[in-house]
Formats: sequence, structure tokens, C-alpha cells
Amino acid sequence: MRCFWWVGVFCALALVTYSHGMERREAAFAELQFRLSEMQQEYLLAVQEKEDMTLQIASQSDPAWVELVLLREMGVVPEGFLKVHFKSL
Repeated sequence: MRCFWWVGVFCALALVTYSHGMERREAAFAELQFRLSEMQQEYLLAVQEKEDMTLQIASQSDPAWVELVLLREMGVVPEGFLKVHFKSL
């Protein structure tokens, strides 16, 4: 029995090292899961933006869309319409 004390010390050291390694592995796994969820959200936003841009490009040849953009973005008013300006307080 006296000759094998080092086996117990080795097993204890191996157990401590293993548990520390598992904690680090679990922390790294949690970080990677968080980064994956962020990337998935960014991907969904990019897909939505791409779809919006595709629709906008496709509609640029539509005369009604061009008129709407001129009215809303540039403030152009067709003849016969009344243009009203509001002052900010």
C-alpha cells in the first residue's frame, strides 16, 4: 500500500485537470452558441434588406412608384395640387 500513494495523487490531479478543462469547454461552447445566434439574426436582417432592395429595384420602372418617390422624398407636386409647408416649433 505504501508504494502506491502516487497513484492516488495522480488520479486526483487528473480529476482536477479534467474538471477545469470541462469548465473551459462549456464556457467556450456557450460563447459560440451566443455568437451563432447573433449571426443568425444578422443573416435574417440581411435577407430582409436584400428582399426589400430587390423589390425597390423592380418597382423603379413602375410609373406609380416613381411618382410616389417624387412626392414623398423630393416634395415634387403635380400641377393643380396645393403644396403645404408646415413650420416646426
